Amino acid sequence: MIAFLLLAAAALPPGPVDFKAQDMRIEPKGHRVFLDGDVHLQRGDLAVTGDHAVADYKQQAAAAPKKKKQTPASASLGGEAVDRFTVDGKVHVERGGRTADGERGVLDVSGQTMVLTGTQEVPPVLRDGPETLSGERIVMRLDNEDVDVVKPRLLLRRSLPAEGAAEKAKPAERVKVEAARMQLFKERRLAQFRDDVVVRRGDTVVRSPRMDARYDKDGQLTLLELRGGVDLRQGDRRATGESADYDALKKLLVLTGDPKLYDRGDVLAGDRIDMALESKEVRVERAKGRLHPEVHKDEETHK
Repeated sequence: MIAFLLLAAAALPPGPVDFKAQDMRIEPKGHRVFLDGDVHLQRGDLAVTGDHAVADYKQQAAAAPKKKKQTPASASLGGEAVDRFTVDGKVHVERGGRTADGERGVLDVSGQTMVLTGTQEVPPVLRDGPETLSGERIVMRLDNEDVDVVKPRLLLRRSLPAEGAAEKAKPAERVKVEAARMQLFKERRLAQFRDDVVVRRGDTVVRSPRMDARYDKDGQLTLLELRGGVDLRQGDRRATGESADYDALKKLLVLTGDPKLYDRGDVLAGDRIDMALESKEVRVERAKGRLHPEVHKDEETHK
């Protein structure tokens, strides 16, 4: 589903930052360096460009007793240790197979993060190939490849694998995911969406307070787990339940926790409702409900 967010990359190495700019100004008292005009920063496999940048030097601490030598994340510019870089204006980031864009980027050297922000009209965007992730604020971890996004909007084009030549010939339906927050954990092959989760694909819309997305080693989606109340709309149908699991390979949604299915006057309930979202077939365990065959006459005519 979001394979590009799960690809491995090495932690950002300690060491100097190479830079280019049209103009450079040093402010010794403020412990800052100002870079202006076509700014380029390079450190390891991380490349950042923008219109302007400010490098904030670390404040020199008073001498302390010597302790065991450690190797914390650090960077240097002009022989001085740098705490952070703030880049403004058409910020572009490249690292491995990822690219990102925003209006402001803050590289926290000791915290090993790259934080991208933008405006309401032009939010920051993270891309890899055909996939696109935007949000109010994107935090890229530089030591473990995890990502934290506030109010994410995820546009997926390779989320569901095709099955057979006939399906490959069809244009892929884009999957859009929105939530208040998303966290991606590369090592656990897990993406967590929290608060006001909305998943859209074709005429199907699913809402839930919480959703976990699980992936295989290739970054392909295997399972969606929705908890805390689920509401699904698909054309004229609506389904509800306390929990739902979606098997991406079987394209099967399983509703549990007082599940119900409403379809143009029909009401079905049971211990468990299985819905094949592609064929729209339904299976109910310990079923009970009310049917209105007359409203489905048009379906028989079109068979």
